Amino acid sequence: MKVLSIILLAVVLLVGLVAGRPNEIIDVDTDAFEHEQKGVAGSAVHGEYEALDAHGNEYEVKYVADHLGFRLVD
Repeated sequence: MKVLSIILLAVVLLVGLVAGRPNEIIDVDTDAFEHEQKGVAGSAVHGEYEALDAHGNEYEVKYVADHLGFRLVD
């Protein structure tokens, strides 16, 4: 029950952040991680993650999040 309460609290906080800043777009760039997101937060966005693992391998994930849900794209 405690885990469910924590998950519910996290979801409520996340929804509050999105509703409080509907035009916030993510743009993070570090040595080992990059995340870019464009669109209207809370409505429809697209973006990509790029990350390096401990062995120097690079991984890239592109996605869309909209009224149909979160989906990976090519």
